[in-house]
Amino acid sequence: MLFSTVKFRTLLAFTLLSVQITTGAVVFQNPDELPQGVEYDFVIVGGGTGGGVVAGRLGENTNWNILVIEAGPSNEDVFATRPPGLCRELPKTRVDWNYTTIPQEGLNGRSAAYTRGRMLGGCSSHNGMVYTRGSKDDWNRWARVIGDEALNWDNMLPTLLKKVERWTEDSENQPEQGHIDPSVHTHDGTVSATAPYSNHPFNEMLIETTKELSEEFPFKLDMNDGRPIGIAWNQFTIDHNAERSSSATAYVEKAGKNVHVLVNTYVTRVLSVENGTDFRGVEFAADAQSQRKQVVAKKEVIVSGGIIGTPQVLLNSGIGKRDELEAVGVKVLVDSPSVGKNLTDQVSALMLFQTTIQDTDYDRDAALAQWNETRTGPLVLPGHLNHIIYVRLPEDAAPFSELGFTDPTGGDNSPHIEFVFSQISSQPPATATDVPLPPSGGVTIQILAVNLHPISRGSVVLNSTDPFEHPAISFNMLSEGVDIAIMREAMKSARRMYSAPVFKNSVFGTVLPAANVTTDDELDAYIRSVASPFLHGVGSAAMSARDAGWGVVDPDFRVKGTSGLRIVDASVLPYVPSGHTQVPVYGFAERASVLIARMWE
Repeated sequence: MLFSTVKFRTLLAFTLLSVQITTGAVVFQNPDELPQGVEYDFVIVGGGTGGGVVAGRLGENTNWNILVIEAGPSNEDVFATRPPGLCRELPKTRVDWNYTTIPQEGLNGRSAAYTRGRMLGGCSSHNGMVYTRGSKDDWNRWARVIGDEALNWDNMLPTLLKKVERWTEDSENQPEQGHIDPSVHTHDGTVSATAPYSNHPFNEMLIETTKELSEEFPFKLDMNDGRPIGIAWNQFTIDHNAERSSSATAYVEKAGKNVHVLVNTYVTRVLSVENGTDFRGVEFAADAQSQRKQVVAKKEVIVSGGIIGTPQVLLNSGIGKRDELEAVGVKVLVDSPSVGKNLTDQVSALMLFQTTIQDTDYDRDAALAQWNETRTGPLVLPGHLNHIIYVRLPEDAAPFSELGFTDPTGGDNSPHIEFVFSQISSQPPATATDVPLPPSGGVTIQILAVNLHPISRGSVVLNSTDPFEHPAISFNMLSEGVDIAIMREAMKSARRMYSAPVFKNSVFGTVLPAANVTTDDELDAYIRSVASPFLHGVGSAAMSARDAGWGVVDPDFRVKGTSGLRIVDASVLPYVPSGHTQVPVYGFAERASVLIARMWE
């Protein structure tokens, strides 16, 4: 029987000494600290971007008790999550899942590191904070394929997407005129968003490019108006205090004490209760050596483990493709062939351009002292440069007119290519751990060229019945001809951009790929030698129409063939967006929260 409010508060009073209290939710550090006798209406597996939203929204009903189980620590225990400029210090640490793909044939047999946030807030506590909604085509295609017009752009923007956003000035109160379109933003939402920028001569050069090469690189006032094509000032999930805003800070920390968060605890399986398809049970443990415990949700379990963790939990629970589960010795409870399939990510490749433009290097310790004292300086930004570039290839571009490939985007409002600036520096790129760099010396502009809409699809497959062992992860990267054809066009497009007259005396051709790498075959060889996933994965538990013969969840986020079980994270998106994934995940999670609350209120 559910505790009364009085009994619940009394119980909390006796447990506060052993827990960490944020501004809202109650955080327990290990399974032994969970209060005895509390019954939870909802159990959320994973406190990442989607899980944090659902926890915060369901927690608004004070009659419900919510438990979030997160494998990593609280974000509050990780200082580097706060200053935006320290985001590059988070990968390959204890708050990273440190996944690695299996060798990828399309990458010359190379494996790729795949970082995922392993702490409260998940990737929203771990990422580069870029704030992009995607294109209206993305949302309209999702709505059409899923069979839910509520996901249409015109329905999502004025309601749930703006419900996510709390727009504010940056910490240095810099002018926003000419940087954003205020009409597409709102100050009333939850996640803080800003458009901070540094003053650097490269800014004016890029804006001049929009005049000199306006057909390919038009100026874009605001990338979040539904048609993100052109050169735009970047926007970030950063608050007015120059700190990261995440699902942990924006939703979980603002939740009530009816939301419990159990950190440092690994969910091994969801369990069937009462009958073979009712999955309201959750099995968990602090680590592989600890005793496994169980909890049963009175209403529902919501899995929010991300594109790798979610299919892994389902597969370990007996929900997946029959022959693959039987091959590793997992008892099949629900034959769901799409679990772990359709895994998709954008493709990125490093490019370096020799330059005499002023570098963006700075002293890290001095910058941290400045950030601590005044919330100004280099660390108020996650990167060192201020723009984001989206390019849509024309209809007569070679991949379509000469090679006959079908346009992989959702429509004319969607770009094919993104350019992400890293830094202007004499130092090696932070992203280039596996890239064969040229001899040191000289300053380079360092960018990533990205194919936003690859059609190559991969999978997440169990290696064994051990839930603590990483699964086999493959994006099947660059296995489709159109994907590498568009990457070739990305290389050529970047070279054209830096051939603009404004760069004539300051940018002197590519260092990577080498200037003499010009033919399609040479570019292909370079791309396959350096390309990697862009860390915007989706699709491994894809949402589909109710009557579709594929997919893992229905338009209500329910796992098909089960009851009491939903999925809310990036794994449900059937296609990647025209940009970064965190805002679409916020939008989907807000939609899921509405549907769940409506069912039980």
